[in-house]
Amino acid sequence: MEISAADFGRIEEKVDKLTEAVSKLVLFEERQAIQGQRIGKVEERLAAVESAASAIDRKVDSWINRGIGAWAIVITVWSVYQAIKH
Repeated sequence: MEISAADFGRIEEKVDKLTEAVSKLVLFEERQAIQGQRIGKVEERLAAVESAASAIDRKVDSWINRGIGAWAIVITVWSVYQAIKH
């Protein structure tokens, strides 16, 4: 069985297409790896921002509770003053 030049040409063409497909796959995998790294960094930054936001929320809640307590004391003192005054 002899292999003709046309057969070699078809085989060469298919090998070229396969090489091109593998090259595209390698590029895709590299891009995916880079995107994975970027997503990891974004997740780390998001975790830091969420932690900072949580700390700020706790501080704000604390100050709100202090403000409510201060107003309660002021109202109580004012009520006692008004009761003693009359």
